[in-house]
Amino acid sequence: MTTQRSPGLFRRLAHGSLVKQILVGLVLGILLAWISKPAAEAVGLLGTLFVGALKPLPPILVLMLVMASIANHQHGQKTNIRPILFLYLLGTFSAALAAVVFSFAFPSTLHLSSSAGDIRRRQACRSDARAGNEHGFQPHRRAAER
Repeated sequence: MTTQRSPGLFRRLAHGSLVKQILVGLVLGILLAWISKPAAEAVGLLGTLFVGALKPLPPILVLMLVMASIANHQHGQKTNIRPILFLYLLGTFSAALAAVVFSFAFPSTLHLSSSAGDIRRRQACRSDARAGNEHGFQPHRRAAER
């Protein structure tokens, strides 16, 4: 006679909703950061990889939705593209306006670590390196000619 065990917490989570898995991961990450910051920084690579893997998905999903919408369009059927275009233009304009307002509200300065003279010297060294070897030394010239 076999006894049937109820699935464990990990098994239920692994076969459950993706949203629940993300929320549990978020809560565990916050708890880990609260308990041990170095351990959280070490595990932070997983979150970075997850977010990096999600970033290319929205444009692909939008492309697929537009293609499906175009493919399912019947000739003579009324399209409701005008409100969609209006909302798209309104959102784009609002984002641009918010960017300008926040750039004036919270100005930032750029502090360069090198001056223009340092950059010119580095570029001159690189052009010398391309002409000679990787150190800018050209063995066919005498020291007095340089």
